[in-house]
Amino acid sequence: MTAEAPVDEELTRTEVAQRAPARGGRLRRWWRRRPVRRALVLTHRWTSLVLGLFLVVETTSGAVLLYHAELFRMTNPGFYQHTDSPSPVSLQQAHDIVAAAHPEFPAAWVSNDGGIIAVGDPTYATAYAVDPGTGHINGVTDLNGGVLGWLANLHDCAFTCSGYAGYASWLAATPPSPGFDWPEGTTWGALALDVLGLLMILLVVTGIITWWPGRKKLAHGFRVRTGKGRFARDYDLHNIIGIVSLPFILMWGVTGAAFYLPQVEKAWLAITGGSAPDEAKYSFAADPAPAGAPVLGIDQAAAVAVAHAPGEIRYLTTRQEGADYYSFSIAGTGYQPYGARAFFGGDQFVYVDGHDPDHVSVVDAKPQPAANTFYEKVFEPAHFGWLVNGWWRIIWFVLGLAPLALMVTALSTWLFRLGTKRRRRKAKAA
Repeated sequence: MTAEAPVDEELTRTEVAQRAPARGGRLRRWWRRRPVRRALVLTHRWTSLVLGLFLVVETTSGAVLLYHAELFRMTNPGFYQHTDSPSPVSLQQAHDIVAAAHPEFPAAWVSNDGGIIAVGDPTYATAYAVDPGTGHINGVTDLNGGVLGWLANLHDCAFTCSGYAGYASWLAATPPSPGFDWPEGTTWGALALDVLGLLMILLVVTGIITWWPGRKKLAHGFRVRTGKGRFARDYDLHNIIGIVSLPFILMWGVTGAAFYLPQVEKAWLAITGGSAPDEAKYSFAADPAPAGAPVLGIDQAAAVAVAHAPGEIRYLTTRQEGADYYSFSIAGTGYQPYGARAFFGGDQFVYVDGHDPDHVSVVDAKPQPAANTFYEKVFEPAHFGWLVNGWWRIIWFVLGLAPLALMVTALSTWLFRLGTKRRRRKAKAA
């Protein structure tokens, strides 16, 4: 009787492929022992532990800011007082009322918001409210102050927006060069937000690999073992919360990083079949006007804009020195991706020459790949929840708190493991 051939401890790739149909469990065990997967699991774990608190602060503040418009209107009731009238004042009249009452105020934009007409300055920091029913000026407000301004500065700018509450000049400084030039406008705050956005993308990728239970046991990835102790319960909760919130975390990571790092948007568009964003898409130059040429007023230009893009004007910028044209943001009659945005809503963008009503540019009429349209009309506005009303935004709010729940469950399982190792060491020493 011959001796049995020894069994190799390590299978070759060919042998694994040959035995995979009959030995799926062994294939999973082989994959789980691979150094690459273990490195990804450790990357996910330690990245979450070290930088998780910063992510929680960013996402939790963002969850509150999902209701920025509603909270701002609620905390400024006098600003939004308005009355019904069969003949309300027009946008031009509201602009002129503020200009006449406050000639020192540089009125640069006009907006329909919450029943009033707001007239604001070029820095987007201050605005007057006009009651369209009476033409009365309700008052003036700081758009970027208070608790909401502080939260917006934290979430959007990492305290680098100088016109907002909580501005920190040292965060607005440019980091020293590590041997290459930073992208234009890079600050310490912008760099921190870029890192957090990229970190969210990394956590999504490594989280999928960590969670994946295999095709045959896919249902196990969505169960919570409530009767198996704290570790099993929190481990399962962590996995379920992570996998359910994954699409939103990926969306927030990509769009958040792209705000200060355009290469992220370009990479996403390349992956999804789009093209590089058209840098000249939102540019317009008025034709040279002959001396004495009549100037289009706000209401005249608005009529031209609505004729090319039907809907309600939500926001417009007036003619300025060096920019002899109007820009209009119009809310259409159908899908409105920016419908819930305060002051600066509208989903169709139109430029109108300040002297020539025939010189018009409708930005959304310009052809582009479907992936680019999806990014602009769905993906990016979804970051803020502007494309849904307040009730549907509850889903955004709950998933915005997911990183907080992930941090709690991750800490629970990590501390349990540390305690288990400590007890084993004590038992072995005894």
